[in-house]
Amino acid sequence: MLKEERHSIIIDLLNAKGIVKVKDIAEAINVTEMTVRRDLQDLDNKGVLKRIRGGAQLNNITIEKELSHVEKQSINIELKRSIAKNIAKNISDGDSIFLGPGTTIELVYEYMTASYLKVVTNSIYVFNKFVDDPRYELILIGGSYRSRTGAFVGSIANDTLSRMNINKAFIGVNGIYDNVISNSNEDEGMIQATILDRATEKYIVADSSKLNKHDFYQFYKLENVTAIITDEHISSENIEKYSKYTKLYF
Repeated sequence: MLKEERHSIIIDLLNAKGIVKVKDIAEAINVTEMTVRRDLQDLDNKGVLKRIRGGAQLNNITIEKELSHVEKQSINIELKRSIAKNIAKNISDGDSIFLGPGTTIELVYEYMTASYLKVVTNSIYVFNKFVDDPRYELILIGGSYRSRTGAFVGSIANDTLSRMNINKAFIGVNGIYDNVISNSNEDEGMIQATILDRATEKYIVADSSKLNKHDFYQFYKLENVTAIITDEHISSENIEKYSKYTKLYF
């Protein structure tokens, strides 16, 4: 098992229990306690967790409250516009695209130049941006509605998306930590994982503040995506770190 995979499992255990013992981790991932201690020290050094006698506890600062759609709209608006322009540059005439929920992705419509697209979304806010434009064939995926983000999720949405083939998917996330991509809600994470699996080109949309952070639900590996679309404020250290896993567009 790769170190990144062990780290992901350790974080999952901590998210579930708050505090875990070295012995329990070793049994869960079938490695020696010495290996677990090294992994815990690595994660402690990165600020993910705090080592305690015989185990570890999750730092409270690593999981943040999920903001509502209204709360997110006014945050870093110029950075969001810059990222939205970069998203639009990666969309061509005739593409079938998936646009996930997110206040950055909603802005993409303002920078579209394609004369025809098939646009699939599970976001009511993205849908409302495109709905009156005859250039685009628009498909809204239904399901259980999450009012906090304006997204349709659940088994109906997941089943529908699992039958589609998409040229390009653009997915907003709450955190990228090493090789792990995460967000605040497991239902949205499952939808995002499904559509990424069905897309030929897989783009993760995240401003640079989302790097080196993780949230509640881990749903995809960074090494399996086409690129991260981020902003020009990304540090040289993060460029070096994350370019090992995938391409960076900023």
